[in-house]
Amino acid sequence: MIGRLKAPIILAHGLFGFTRIGFGPLTLTSYFRGIPQILRDAGNRVLTTRVHPIASIDFRAQRLGYRIDTYFPDEPVHVIGHSMGGLDARRLLAEPGWSDRILSLTTIATPHMGSTIADFAKLKAGRIYRLLNVMGIDYRGCLDITRQASRRFRRKYGTLADVPCFSIAGDPDPGDVAWPLRRLHEALAEMEGPNDGLVSVESAMAFGEPLDPWPLDHLRQMNWLTHGRTDAEARDVPAYYGRIIENLIAHGFGADAEADAAAVVSVPSSAR
Repeated sequence: MIGRLKAPIILAHGLFGFTRIGFGPLTLTSYFRGIPQILRDAGNRVLTTRVHPIASIDFRAQRLGYRIDTYFPDEPVHVIGHSMGGLDARRLLAEPGWSDRILSLTTIATPHMGSTIADFAKLKAGRIYRLLNVMGIDYRGCLDITRQASRRFRRKYGTLADVPCFSIAGDPDPGDVAWPLRRLHEALAEMEGPNDGLVSVESAMAFGEPLDPWPLDHLRQMNWLTHGRTDAEARDVPAYYGRIIENLIAHGFGADAEADAAAVVSVPSSAR
């Protein structure tokens, strides 16, 4: 059973992300497939944000803040960022006022130390990047997750002393990696060690307080490609998001936290 938080939950997508793909009211797929509704069914208020899919972290963070302000003006929130969405939230926290608005940040498979795959893409996709630049398309997000860019980011936006921050890595068994990521998983394992097919465990856990890793690859963390799986861990992806909520409740952010605290205070000392 998934718990309930007092403040709204913001789900921030990663690079190439989106909120949903569909026609009118018909949704074919969504980035966090099925997760928002499951969290809402537990009584949580949830917003899945939409920012530019490949723009710079600076621009994406600006849009993330705009989306939060639009739907929950002046209200504190919890942010759960998948992949680059975690970097967007870290950047947003550096802006005036946001360290008071964002109660907590939980990052899932966020490349806090960058990714060798992004380094390789920069070398191989230079011609494509030049074409995008000519077309006026902001592609800097693809460069912001290289290892060199990540070092600059960490120096500029390091630790956050006033906001509880948690990190989760994906660490699946090689045989459990979804087919689109298997070759990447093998290559990244040779260069950076355990990984989820796109982000290494070391990179994902290099920020905040590390939580238990998920045995899920980068795609299955979004509840993708889980149909037909026989192992319970791969099928029950929402349960892992439930663990995030449980961790935040344990830190005093539950919907009933204030009521529970008031009840403790009101009980006479002789009855405790």
